[in-house]
Amino acid sequence: MGHTKVRLMASTLVFLSGATLAAAPEPLKELEVGSYAEIAVRPNPQHFVIQPIPALVVILLSVEKKKGSPLTEQEVVALRDKITVVVTAPADAKAVDDGRGYKDIDPSHAWEAWQVVRLQFQ
Repeated sequence: MGHTKVRLMASTLVFLSGATLAAAPEPLKELEVGSYAEIAVRPNPQHFVIQPIPALVVILLSVEKKKGSPLTEQEVVALRDKITVVVTAPADAKAVDDGRGYKDIDPSHAWEAWQVVRLQFQ
């Protein structure tokens, strides 16, 4: 193989491997803030808690009250995906829950959890 072909193949491999690496999402870092939809799809190897700010249950209660009828699954998921979240250590998330006096619903199971919680407020 000629020297030019080897350089071309090496350049192609570098380009392709760089494109693959750039596409891989970065793992979550503590105290990152973003929408649930952006944060929830990233790797979470340190098992951080994705915590809605304010609590998701408060948002859902407020919107359902204003609407005057039960939220649909699509509405709950859309609201969940748009909410602002912060990435926290489990101990810090527990401290927030303890401080407000209740545990928020898990955003990864928002619809199912909402069906249980909303009955407690009727």
